[in-house]
Amino acid sequence: MYSKYNEQYKEKYKSLEDAAKLIQTGDKIVSNQFVSEPIGILNAIGKRAATGEFNDVEVLGLGPIASTEWIKPEIYPHLRASTVFVLSPTLREGVRNGYANYLPNSVSRDVACFISRVKDLAPGKAKVISAVAPMDKNGYFCTATAPLYFHEAAQLENTMVIVEVNENQPYVFGDNFIHISQVDCIVESNRRLFTIPPATDGSPEDIAIADLLLEMIEDGSTIQLGIGGMPNLLGRLLANKRDLGAHTEMLGDAYKYLWEIGVLNGKKKTLSPHKICACFTLGSAETYKWIHENPAVEMHSTAWTNNPYVIGQNHKMIAINQAIEVDLTGQVASESIGPKQHSGTGGQLDFVRGAQLSPGGKAFICLHATANPKKGRVSKIVPMLNHGSAVTVPRTDIDYVVSEYGVAKLWGKTVRERAQELISIAHPDFRAELREEAKKLNYF
Repeated sequence: MYSKYNEQYKEKYKSLEDAAKLIQTGDKIVSNQFVSEPIGILNAIGKRAATGEFNDVEVLGLGPIASTEWIKPEIYPHLRASTVFVLSPTLREGVRNGYANYLPNSVSRDVACFISRVKDLAPGKAKVISAVAPMDKNGYFCTATAPLYFHEAAQLENTMVIVEVNENQPYVFGDNFIHISQVDCIVESNRRLFTIPPATDGSPEDIAIADLLLEMIEDGSTIQLGIGGMPNLLGRLLANKRDLGAHTEMLGDAYKYLWEIGVLNGKKKTLSPHKICACFTLGSAETYKWIHENPAVEMHSTAWTNNPYVIGQNHKMIAINQAIEVDLTGQVASESIGPKQHSGTGGQLDFVRGAQLSPGGKAFICLHATANPKKGRVSKIVPMLNHGSAVTVPRTDIDYVVSEYGVAKLWGKTVRERAQELISIAHPDFRAELREEAKKLNYF
């Protein structure tokens, strides 16, 4: 049987350049991202776009981070990124200047969103692409560090599936496999995997916030740590806790550390006990080696990991995420600075809602009390959000807000009580001003 799959592999194999020629005017491409981003094929498609060989091709996904050379104004009419998250500086500039598109969406609905944009296309006009680990003896490719939304899109009858085999990709268990019989085209590109720098020791503000959180996380909790320095710092500080579990969007270096010292064992986890569940991994090369063939780690679709009703099945679910600013009613802006898109909704709202559905769950939004932009220090707890800021977590969903000055419990409280709580954790230099503004808004 193995020789049969080898023959299919040879029949479906193309060079990167020949595979890129499959892209035609009007196509839509659902691209896997993060460490499973198919860098080789995206770059090859980008080179064709630069010559004007096709027009009006859209790349849908969580946003390229490594293959971004084609995100340029002159290429935009031919090939454009439509992203639900903004991580790379190149993509951020493209979104802000109109030659890349931001697609507002929570990660839990990425599958539904992308399928809605490609399901009615003619057969073959929708392409689904991903980097994968090498084929196993049974003819399966593994989408390695990130199944995300790839598999649901690949199962549509009108899609053409292209996989980019990379021998450096880990083999990770879970809902993370596609059979060669479901694949239309195979390319190879053995690139080094994208990594992010290890977490630093953290600023004094980060350390203070992490210490406050440690007091509120019980043994036996299941944790989700969002993107950012403070969540990773907290991950290391959780070493004195016992019997933690993990149900998360991003699996980073902190989870590896906690697993190796025996703290993260999933013993008390109520959903998928003993399993670390995530939809993508982003971290160091050592973390990618750790998840390789590790039975404790499972990768699943965003439609499962980020579904609030799934998240809520984990008892004592702890969601920890960061914000740009919070207003006195509890509205959270985490993705834009005024109208300038900085990142995306991501899974923040999914996990805030999921944690509150969890028996004993808690959802924390963390932020430094101040920021230091060019015009001088400003409070990040504000009377009203900056004009044009997107609300990532509505005030109806907010649970806890944490700064280096304390913890504000907002859920179930009036606007007056919320304003009082938030002012108490603002920087002392801004509290009097915030009280005056609250009075003007009739909060007091």
